[in-house]
Amino acid sequence: MIVLLSGQIKNIGDFLITDRAKKLFQEFVDKDVLLLDRTKDLTPFLDKINNSRFVVLCGGPAYAPNIYKGIYPLVDDLSEIKVPIIPFGLGWSGDPAGQPEKFSFNDESSLFLKNIHENIEFSSCRDEITEGIIQQNGYKNVQMTGCPVWYDLEFINDDFVPKEIKSIVITTPADPRLFWQTIKLVRSMKKEFAKGTFYLSFHRGILPDKYTKVVTSIGYLLMCIGSKLFVPKIIIRDIAYDMEKMKFYEDIDFHIGYRVHAHLYFLSRRVPTVLINEDGRGMGMVKTLKMPMLNINDKNLFEKITETVRRYKSMDYTDFTKSKSVFDEKFVVMKNFLKNLSSKY
Repeated sequence: MIVLLSGQIKNIGDFLITDRAKKLFQEFVDKDVLLLDRTKDLTPFLDKINNSRFVVLCGGPAYAPNIYKGIYPLVDDLSEIKVPIIPFGLGWSGDPAGQPEKFSFNDESSLFLKNIHENIEFSSCRDEITEGIIQQNGYKNVQMTGCPVWYDLEFINDDFVPKEIKSIVITTPADPRLFWQTIKLVRSMKKEFAKGTFYLSFHRGILPDKYTKVVTSIGYLLMCIGSKLFVPKIIIRDIAYDMEKMKFYEDIDFHIGYRVHAHLYFLSRRVPTVLINEDGRGMGMVKTLKMPMLNINDKNLFEKITETVRRYKSMDYTDFTKSKSVFDEKFVVMKNFLKNLSSKY
């Protein structure tokens, strides 16, 4: 058995990471995967953990200064975990924004990662910027396997095939202050796809609850209202908490927006997609995949978006050919990483 520590609570991207990671481990390592909540104290589960082959740290931007205790509380006394701990497809938190060279871990987390890396052959990370950060902080035995969301095993051998774009989903940013930019994006895409069916998708939900503040929800509601003003027939979708809610993505012809894992989902299924970067997490991903760099604070952002979208509309899929080459190359690395785990532990 493998223990997989998952961050799937509300954000559908975290559910997607968990789902893809679980399928990769089941395909290449062990069919028996136990999911545990990475945000909880694991003391009640120590018996199961210590009877497993290893523990997987799985999630998105987990490499924060306080990765130990802040992102992964685990247990107070790490010596109680007797099996290897494997970081898998983890990424940089994105802060300080645009300055990965200034990133560092706090002392407790540095010791935590030192102990992990001394007891495994390799850890796995999701992009080139994260790989550089881990190495510059002194942990050299790291492999860039890519994010598990890169790999939909059903489509792994498929190429990007241009087709007419009839349905468009726009994913909204995490930052509610970007409500006007989001509305402008909806308006811009309506001009590009005048006859298209439009969806506005919220990966972290819309209304306030224990994980979403009221002020944040107000920003999201403004996105809905403003989008409806310009595209009255746009369909609003709250897809938090439940992967079944994102089933409609399977019928979408084009994605544009701010959600990194929506971008990766569509790339993995060979559907054209454009990512707008809120922070270093998106930047690291598009840099690695050789995709257009479109940042929220770029004064020419919408000119660049229009140029990119029109290239894809004209069936110029050069960008996707490049990303597919990265997927193909790194899938070999990913498989070898997993097969090595299978044989070693």
